[in-house]
Order: sequence, then C-alpha cells, then structure tokens
Amino acid sequence: MATEIQIDALPPVKMAAKMEDVGVAKAKLKADTMFVLAILAGAFIGTGAIFATVVSTGLAAAGMGYGLVRLFTGLVFCLGLIAVVVAGAELFTGNNLIIMAFANKKVSTLQLLRNWGIVYAGNLVGSILTALVMFFSAQYAFSGGSLGVNAMAIANAKTGLGFIPAVFLGIMCNALVCLAVWMAAGARSTTDKILAIVFPITAFVAAGFEHSVANMYFIPIGLFIKQWAPESFWQLPALAGAATPITQATYANLTWGAFFFKNLLPVTIGNIIGGAGFVGLVYWYAYLRPQRVAEVPKAKPVSILVVDDDPDFVQVTSTILTQEGYKVSSAANGTMALQAMKANKPDLVLLDVMMATPLEGVGVAKSMAADPALKGIPVIMVSSIDSTQYADSLPDDLHLPIDAWISKPAKPDHLLNTVRRFISVKGEAGDKVAARPA
Repeated sequence: MATEIQIDALPPVKMAAKMEDVGVAKAKLKADTMFVLAILAGAFIGTGAIFATVVSTGLAAAGMGYGLVRLFTGLVFCLGLIAVVVAGAELFTGNNLIIMAFANKKVSTLQLLRNWGIVYAGNLVGSILTALVMFFSAQYAFSGGSLGVNAMAIANAKTGLGFIPAVFLGIMCNALVCLAVWMAAGARSTTDKILAIVFPITAFVAAGFEHSVANMYFIPIGLFIKQWAPESFWQLPALAGAATPITQATYANLTWGAFFFKNLLPVTIGNIIGGAGFVGLVYWYAYLRPQRVAEVPKAKPVSILVVDDDPDFVQVTSTILTQEGYKVSSAANGTMALQAMKANKPDLVLLDVMMATPLEGVGVAKSMAADPALKGIPVIMVSSIDSTQYADSLPDDLHLPIDAWISKPAKPDHLLNTVRRFISVKGEAGDKVAARPA
C-alpha cells in the first residue's frame, strides 16, 4: 500500500486545501459580482433542465422503461453543472462546501450566510428569468404540446411531495452534487472536470432526488404554462387528444404556495444538510481538522523549522513568520532537517516535497512519523510539485503523515492561518489560550 501511486492531478488532501481556499475566495467576493455570477448559475442549471425536459418528452410513450428514461434525462441535465464549474458561476448547492473554510475559522458566520443568501437569491432570479424566456418562446407547444405537458407533469410531481420526503430527497441530491464539485476540484483538465461531474449528477437525476436550484426552473416553467398558456395550447393533440383530456385542473398540486413551501423550503433544508454536512464537514474532518497540535507554554516563543532547498522561499517565509513573532530556523535538505529536529525539537515543521532528490520531503515526513520523539510534531507540506513532471508520483494522501498542504507560491495570510491551526498556547496555569501570534 505504501507504494501506491496517486494518478489524480490533486489527491484528496490537496483537494481539501484547494476547496478551503476556494471557499475563502467565494466568501470575499463583492456582492454585485457574487449576485451576477449567481444569476448565471441559475440560468446554467435552467438550461440543463430545459435539455432534460426536451429529451425526456415522449420516451415513456415510445415504450422506453422508467430507468432508461431517467438515465437519459440525467445525462443531459449534467450540462447545467458542467457550465457552472467550467464557465464559472456561483451555485448555492455547490457553495455549501464553503462550510469547510468556515469549520477552520477562515470564513465567519456572517460571511458564510452572506454568500449563501446572495447566491440563493441570484440563482432564483436566473432560474425564473430563464423560465420566462422559455415561456415567451412558446417552446412548450412543440411536438403537439407534448413538451408543455411534460414540463407541467414534472412540476406537478415535485409540488406534490410530502415535506419530509422532500427533505431527504434534497439531502441525497446535494450529497451527490457536492461530491461532483469535490471530484472536479482534483481534475487536471476540462475533460477531467466533465467526467468527474457526469456520473454523480446523472445519478441524482436518475434516482429522482431534489435540487433546489433546478426546481427554481422546473416548477416556475410549469406554473407559467399552466397559468398563462393561451387556449390554443390546451387544444393541441397532446392535451385535447389524450384519453382523458388534459386541463389546468389536471395539475392540482401546481401552485406558487406549493412551490415555495412544499418543495423549495424542504428541498433547500435537505440540500444544506447533504452538501454541507454529508460532504463538506466529513471531508473537513478527514483532511483539514488539526490532528496534531503543538502545545506551547505562553512564555516560550513558537519555534518553526522551514525545510526547503530554495533559499528565496526560505527567506520570504522566515520573514513572514518572524514578523509575527515566531522563532524560525531552516534546513536545506532532509538529512539536515532530521538532525536539526533531534538536536532542537521544533513546535512545527514546514516541509517542501522536492529538494535534492524527488519526493525527499515525503521521506522526511515518514521518518518523523516512525520516530517516537518526532511523530507528534505537526507537519505542513509546502510544494509546487503539481506543476512538475513528478506530480503523478506523489503517494496517496492516506500514506502521507502530514497535517496540511499548502501549494507554492504560498500566500502570506494563508500560510499564517494554516500555521495558527496547529499551535495551542498554554497559560501559566496550564489552561489553553488563543494561538499566538493572533
């Protein structure tokens, strides 16, 4: 197992660090930028819903089984999230993963709720605008009215769900959506991102799970057709020619009240539980929570060993840390680092991966883990290996005895915030106080 090769561009431990950084960046977006990108996401998801509605129309009547109908519907719906991830937009359900940065106290409660609130509102606006455009295009009358019948049937079924089932269908949905976003974070290319997205999204649609933003399109378009379609629409063959003629009364569940309170509310609750809880917090616990924390007496300066063969990086990093009150020493290779640790045990180690030999830092981390005197020292791995030919040779993160990962070039704020997570300062009486420096 120790020799397993990680073939993803980013292994999960680095995906977690990346998602944390993305969460911080999303939380700090300007409100107007955030809102516009959220409108785009609503339109993108609405476009996927349009595609799904068209493709699923008539398949069952043509004799295709339920499972195959759902499979094809799910495959084409993937367009929505692919556009969000590749083109760039702010989607409420995907942004539930900001909880990872929140759990590490890099995003405040206010910042988290601000993002979710603005993005949710923008998604609603974008979805409803898309539904309005589609209604006024009269596309619902295509195929003898079959397209409109399908759109109303989808909306009617969604507004007929019970509150509790809607919550749990929402949980399962966003667990899969956030899993898709999570896997796309480790992708090398646009093709990889698309492939990472397709199966989880197809699964949630095929299984009949509920997505709050998708429903912001699916249900309003059904309502618009039901309430505003001209009389000529109701006389089309797919409606007037049905065995039981289709009228507005056929869709009794389909009301604005049912949209907001019987579907959107419970599904949103479920989406938050599934995305933030079942994916975001689980991966935070697995990869980002501090597992080794250095407890340092209040009167003693926190000592940090920087292990890197790049003198410029060592100098810059030492300056950043020293200005914050940390005591910094350095080593240019793994042998020197282990000798320095044994001679004067540091409180924390910043460790480069690539030094005199490829993956030298990995060997140092493993040597520390095997040494009873050193295995309790928190290790933050700092590297630019992702941009080298050795990116695929990094062992699976489950076999890296490290506590956090920072990609070079390291941003000063990110570096300091990460260091602080692994330092606990004890007061004179032994009680723990805030990490120093603050």
